[in-house]
Amino acid sequence: MAHLLEMTGVSKAFPGVKALTDVSIFLDKGEVLGIVGENGAGKSTLMKIVAGVYTPDDGELRLEGEAFAPRQPRDSLDAGIIVIHQELSLVPDRSVAENIFLGNLPHDRLGRVRRKALNQHAKTLLARVGLDVAPQTRVRQLGIAQQQLVEIARALSRQARVIVMDEPTATLTTAEQTILFATIRALRSAGVGLVFISHHLEEVFEICDRVVVLRDGAAVEMRPTSEWNETGLIQAMVNRPIDALFPPRHAAIGDVVLAVEGLTSAGHFEDVSLELRAGEVLGLAGLIGAGRTEVLKAIYGALPISGGRVRVQSRDVVIRAPRDAIAAGVALVPEDRKAEGLVLPFSIRSNVAMSTLPRLSWLRTVLAPGRMDRLAEHAVADLRIRASGIGQTVQSLSGGNQQKVVIGRALTTKPRIFLLDEPTRGIDVGAKVEVYRLINALAEQGAAILVVSSDMIELLGLCDRILIMRTGRIAGAVPRAEFSQERIMHFAALG
Repeated sequence: MAHLLEMTGVSKAFPGVKALTDVSIFLDKGEVLGIVGENGAGKSTLMKIVAGVYTPDDGELRLEGEAFAPRQPRDSLDAGIIVIHQELSLVPDRSVAENIFLGNLPHDRLGRVRRKALNQHAKTLLARVGLDVAPQTRVRQLGIAQQQLVEIARALSRQARVIVMDEPTATLTTAEQTILFATIRALRSAGVGLVFISHHLEEVFEICDRVVVLRDGAAVEMRPTSEWNETGLIQAMVNRPIDALFPPRHAAIGDVVLAVEGLTSAGHFEDVSLELRAGEVLGLAGLIGAGRTEVLKAIYGALPISGGRVRVQSRDVVIRAPRDAIAAGVALVPEDRKAEGLVLPFSIRSNVAMSTLPRLSWLRTVLAPGRMDRLAEHAVADLRIRASGIGQTVQSLSGGNQQKVVIGRALTTKPRIFLLDEPTRGIDVGAKVEVYRLINALAEQGAAILVVSSDMIELLGLCDRILIMRTGRIAGAVPRAEFSQERIMHFAALG
């Protein structure tokens, strides 16, 4: 029998970049194919070819044995190929139902939308993905995780033969992920072929039947999931041995450099107290909505403080804005790098320099281009940012390299205290290891680091202590000698 979707010898080049080289993979009906690889390995380019966004330079696609050459996204949609991108493509001021059936709204003979039928069909699909919202709700009113489920409901509405999911769990809670995986299994049982792209290898092992590894634009290995293990998969992705995901810790823990006492931000969290020492990596765990991100933003001056105090190196500091935090030696790497950490159309050079412009100018009035260049060049070299040069726009970088630019800008302020909010979200395993090594190196140099992460394994591997938040308060503290996922989840869920 012919494969549901087959790509043979597919290559694609852009000016100065060979994105794909002679890639051959296939997908069968009722199968989930996992695609893994570092940022920049070619995953997005491959899926954009399937989606009709790009046309391959060489090679061919076949759909159920027939030649398939989409020239535009509509061709792929008409053929039953749906791509759910990591960047959501919803219309915020339209209803959930209208977004689900966008381009395919039910209408009568006069062209008027049949609202009752539209909402009823949408309600059925929303139930399938476990999203309990009214079909008439405007998408703008939904959280990111709920919007992701609307995207999946839209795919279900199109009678898809092939569904491609690019990092579909990036913004989902554990409960929502469980619903998603149940939906994937139901689609697989119905004969739909699914492509699942994820940096979370535990998800790949849980849901995928086969896994293909892309590296530097080539498909280097494709095997049944049962023939892979995590170590082998990581080594295939990065082409180098990884003895352990988390490098050994050698930092000496010193005196308290940050003390937060009874900190409160009305409506977000209250009475939060913590101490952070030089050379220490302190984790902040908790379920989504527990207040972790808000604590970091308040310390950094990006969220108003309504009570309590902050002490840096035993001195009270008043932080009303991020510039006050920077002056006190505090740096923040925000959770949403694209919305809060970068100016995407700007160059690496401009983004790295953004927090230190007064220091890079003559008499604080005229920027010194040479100083900006040297600062950016050091960041690119020290953090191994993969780019054509410091003039490359940040929006054209992979997720991992964008994250390095954010970290590079934080480093330019020469902070003693780092607030890292989901520092490895949306980046590949190889880039994660580099970030972990950087965190260790900073700690060994005496920096104090407060890390928020939703990845429990990450916190257990990185941290010296972990504080757990629940409903806006510190619910517990666990020293490294007593680390366990069960204990931390107990505090997070029950207090």
